[in-house]
Amino acid sequence: MVVSGFTNKERPMPTLIDSHCHIDFPQFDESRQDILADCRQKGMSAIVVPGVSCDQWRGMAELVASINADATDAPRLLPAYGLHPYFMTKHDAKHLDQLDAQLDNGAIAVGEIGLDAFETDKDLPQQMALFRRQLSIAANHHLPIIVHARKTQDLVLKLVRESGFAAGGIMHAFSGSLQQAQRLHEMGFLIGFGGAATYDRARRLRSLLKQLPQDAIVFETDAPDIPPSFSRTRANSPLNLFRIVEILADVREEPVAELWQFSSKNLIKLFNLST
Repeated sequence: MVVSGFTNKERPMPTLIDSHCHIDFPQFDESRQDILADCRQKGMSAIVVPGVSCDQWRGMAELVASINADATDAPRLLPAYGLHPYFMTKHDAKHLDQLDAQLDNGAIAVGEIGLDAFETDKDLPQQMALFRRQLSIAANHHLPIIVHARKTQDLVLKLVRESGFAAGGIMHAFSGSLQQAQRLHEMGFLIGFGGAATYDRARRLRSLLKQLPQDAIVFETDAPDIPPSFSRTRANSPLNLFRIVEILADVREEPVAELWQFSSKNLIKLFNLST
């Protein structure tokens, strides 16, 4: 059986997986091949690549196919497709039909989807309607979701619960409370931690990271966004995940290898990836 470009015989053993990275974004056009080769050499086996808008999916799918055709020098790219709330003005009703079709192109999840009220909530009703439709599409395809939620964690919880959606997913770049994280985990969601938790001032986020069980946690970069504390540039990179996990291992007081192992294990289980 082939899942997202893998066969059971060729799939690498789990090492480190970046659970959220926009490696298809143009910021990486000049350096993508070198970055991916370095990631692979250092022990990264896969990168989850979420889509954000319909006009981006085709190029993303072509990149995924190209990299995965000969991934001996790069991590495997695991595609997800979705309509991101940040780009509401770009989305159209017909894009939902296109999403439905695009998911047959080796997708492991629907995402990046969700709700964003960070700058304004003026279009929140439209965001909610779009999120509900994408929840329905994900349910029909029996796929988990990758969720973006800024100042909307409780509302996301409410909509997911009301929809009856039961395939779980990832709450990427989580910034909510312990209680919200626990409720999400009970509903089958993993909690994504990345560069934001590397800052010493992120006391609440680090406390949350320490209190959650291993089977609730995954690690991400969200590159090229959310650069970690040690980054010398404003652009993030999947290469930073190795150092991010080292810092977060110190926070949790656990071996680095253990964090690699449980994060990869959680992702393999969520996305039903063969090993």
